[in-house]
Amino acid sequence: MELLYVQEHLTCYNYEKGERPTIEKISLEKEQTWEALTVQNKIIFVLSGSIYLSYGKIVNKKISDKKMVILPAAIHSSIRAIEDSVLIVMSLHNTKRLCDCFPLDSLLREDKGNFIPRAFPLDFNERVESFLSFLDTCMTDGLKCTYFFELKTKEFYFLLRAYYTKQELLYFLHPILTQDIPFSELVLKNRLKAKTVQELASLTNYSLSGFQKRFKKAFGVSAYQWMKDEREKVIFHQINSTNKSFKEISEEFGFSSPSHFNDFCKASFGATPGIIRSKKTKPKADASKKA
Repeated sequence: MELLYVQEHLTCYNYEKGERPTIEKISLEKEQTWEALTVQNKIIFVLSGSIYLSYGKIVNKKISDKKMVILPAAIHSSIRAIEDSVLIVMSLHNTKRLCDCFPLDSLLREDKGNFIPRAFPLDFNERVESFLSFLDTCMTDGLKCTYFFELKTKEFYFLLRAYYTKQELLYFLHPILTQDIPFSELVLKNRLKAKTVQELASLTNYSLSGFQKRFKKAFGVSAYQWMKDEREKVIFHQINSTNKSFKEISEEFGFSSPSHFNDFCKASFGATPGIIRSKKTKPKADASKKA
């Protein structure tokens, strides 16, 4: 079946042709990499092949075919194809609830106290596999309307709600869950623009004291500690998963000298930058794509 009136679709202002599409299909050859600075939360669906995923302090997490994994907003991440692989990447513009009666933060009640947060891939079930097959077919036909993608994203939320257990959803969605998701989304939207807690409070239109109080309630830690932890994650990712020189990374994050940067790495990660980088598995090629 062919898409009708192709030119009308291509010239429509609702046709998806921006730099940050809601849904996109990515084909990677073996050892090819795809790098992203995520603005919104994203879900990576591995239709075929297998990949290594790295972000923050997660290094080379293997995600095989017929699995999906969530990427939190405002992080640097990289994907390296272990073999020829095909992915669908879906941006989640609204992650407050799966349906009108199911707010995401309700999943936190499923945590019985023995849960260890980390990247948990979720298997495609029969319904999700059918959903992705139809979506892939339509995109191949050339159907890339923004409204169509928004509807497909909402449909995916319903499929999660209807066909996965709450425990499975807790594990899968935990990287984006807080006690106050609307507030945490506002924080993540502005995090990359701020270097201090005061700057982040100003960007979110809060007084410093009001921001710190709501932040602690939402994230469970102080804003200062959270920003410190997030900074460490970005530095670790850049050491481990980029080709930037240590001098470039050191200067980017305001270290006064290479020895200061070395001391920071030893204190934060237990090793010098050189040791951290030498332990990683380097890709043989770097045909990077940006998101």
